[in-house]
Amino acid sequence: MIKLLLLMTSIISSYCFNPNDYITIPFLRFPDSLSYNVLEINSIFEYLIACVYIGLFYYSMYFCISQLLVWSHPAPKTPERLAQTKEEMRRGFKALFYVILLTTAIIWKIQPLNPYYGYYETHEFGFKEFFISLIVYMVTFDVWFYTSHIIGHMPFFWKHFHGEHHEFVEPGAYAQDAVHPVEALIQGPIGHFLPTFIYPFHPACHHIFGLLTSIYAQLAHDGRWDPAGHTLHHYYYSCNFSIWGLCDFIFGTGYNQEKYPIPYIPTWLRSKVNNKNQDKKIM
Repeated sequence: MIKLLLLMTSIISSYCFNPNDYITIPFLRFPDSLSYNVLEINSIFEYLIACVYIGLFYYSMYFCISQLLVWSHPAPKTPERLAQTKEEMRRGFKALFYVILLTTAIIWKIQPLNPYYGYYETHEFGFKEFFISLIVYMVTFDVWFYTSHIIGHMPFFWKHFHGEHHEFVEPGAYAQDAVHPVEALIQGPIGHFLPTFIYPFHPACHHIFGLLTSIYAQLAHDGRWDPAGHTLHHYYYSCNFSIWGLCDFIFGTGYNQEKYPIPYIPTWLRSKVNNKNQDKKIM
């Protein structure tokens, strides 16, 4: 794993690496150096083209990963569950549309104003810089997500924005993006780009972090691999607000069995639990 990370950082840090020498996509151009940005956008036409390609990528990733998780999930495919999945998908595709527009706009107009723009054109990018940027990304994103999430549970914001996401008490993978568009923009692109104004990120590395975070969130909503207990948040509402669990640990808002004595058992596990309890009674 360490060797893979070192290889990746050495490739990213290569000043001679020009993606246009290796990748050709109609109407889309990359910067001559990835140290500045991941895309070169100089006009509204190029912005719209970039939105199309970014949209194709993210919609495909969102659909393929979510559909694979839904297909492999042990939850019974009841009419109610299928209807919920369809609604999650509808809201997710809607929210992603606005996320793509804002993400591409930030790449075009905001990132060139970043004080660290092009930082690694003249500075070395190695494993140390990779590791620090990863920590900064995770901590900053967690603080931002936690703060905006707590605000989202206040009555006004719950009624008009965040409550929409909590209609899915037992969410599926598609629920990752099944949020109000305003919330999607705040917790998505803004949270993603905020760390780059705190510490110099290599653009390619930064967007890899964002991609992996998105996949992580899909897995968390699927419920089978949920290290920060996000599915518990959907059930109890008042615990596990952060994305990685860091802020919940610091501020004491993580799930506590003493505070929530009635355990949450997903519907797809209840039959197994009941069978085990019956076996114990027989023994």
